[in-house]
Amino acid sequence: MLSHLKSIGRMTLSTFVSRVGLRLLMVVDAVMIGRYSAEQLAWAGAATATGGILLVLAPGLLIGCLIHATAARARGETQRVGPIWRAGLLYGVATGLLCTLICLSGPWLLAQMGQTERVSAEGGRLMLWVGLGMPFHFAGFATLYTLEAIGRANAGAKVLILALGTNVLLNALLIFDETGGLGAVGALFATVLVRAGIVAALVALLLRGTDRPAYGLDHWRLPPAAEWRGLIRLGLAGGVALMGESAAFASLTIFAGWISERALAVHTIVFNVLSSIFTTALAVGVATSVEVATARATGDRRGTIQAAASGVFVALGLMGTLGCTAWLFSDLVAGFFTSDPVTAAAAAAIMGWLALFLLADGTQICIHNAVRGMGDAWPTTAINLFCYVCVMTSLAWVFSIHLGHGVAGLLQGGLIASVLVVALQTWRFRALVRREA
Repeated sequence: MLSHLKSIGRMTLSTFVSRVGLRLLMVVDAVMIGRYSAEQLAWAGAATATGGILLVLAPGLLIGCLIHATAARARGETQRVGPIWRAGLLYGVATGLLCTLICLSGPWLLAQMGQTERVSAEGGRLMLWVGLGMPFHFAGFATLYTLEAIGRANAGAKVLILALGTNVLLNALLIFDETGGLGAVGALFATVLVRAGIVAALVALLLRGTDRPAYGLDHWRLPPAAEWRGLIRLGLAGGVALMGESAAFASLTIFAGWISERALAVHTIVFNVLSSIFTTALAVGVATSVEVATARATGDRRGTIQAAASGVFVALGLMGTLGCTAWLFSDLVAGFFTSDPVTAAAAAAIMGWLALFLLADGTQICIHNAVRGMGDAWPTTAINLFCYVCVMTSLAWVFSIHLGHGVAGLLQGGLIASVLVVALQTWRFRALVRREA
């Protein structure tokens, strides 16, 4: 088990930097928009929460790139990596373009979700800019997953660090009145440019590597049908799961908007803190899925179980530490997002619930990825959809609106749903391991 802990720890660091870089593109936007205008922060929160439903499709739809490329490498079938990546790249660009078209209806979507006329108009206008970055975002995930599958996660991490710094500089130039004066539009436009640069850099790193002939990357041709089928089978299940979860979490934003505009701003702050810390758990989850897929591909049943257990152990430690830190320094964390003292105080008051939620949610994403590493598709998706779409949204409405707990009630509903996911996904993982014994 020690060897799995070491492997997961090493890969988690690089994967963490990559996922943090991707997530902080949105967090940096929120922080800098909040400094410019609390009102525009609420509009951007509505746009990015709704557009985020589509953005988070990428890691789910393209998870097959990671799982299949990892398994091919473990079995010594390295020439399959190139076709897997090419199929993922084309699949990602096509899906991203479809998501761009959906974002064009932003004002209508927000209005249908019960947002005020002003939030629907302004947030919907901002959704267009979120949509323009979709094809780059999806293509970037296909390439990043491939780099991680062949042991080059460090290269992706370096690209994302550079991208984050570039995003801060472009935001500073475009948002504020002293320079571009574009406000939230400037921030989201900068992010589109940065996403395009990320894809270009990742593809260049992949194709310029000295190992590209061994991985079938030194020539371009359409991938065989078998690679498409493998990607789409896992990808559709993963994408539906993530889209359902994102829609469920977006409903929490809708509930916050029903409470008040200030509650929406508080929820935007809390959600950005949550998603930033949760990026660590995502990194552990990716590393866990690689370890589980590798052990399974080589027929190591005991190693498969140890890989999953190691991932959960690491996730619990990291989520507990980071969640408690956010709770202990809640005033500082909330104040970082807004200069409005009332909004900051309201956000700081519920950081304790956030810390509890992170423990459960971090564990569930790790178990979820372990089950994906076993090649499981729709049963895993059904578990997550039931728990988040049905259980979480119902309980969040009851706690936040019916019982009057406000934004804290949204976290309470999510906490219960995440604990249920952990229990059901653990049962599914054990069933899959027994089946392959």
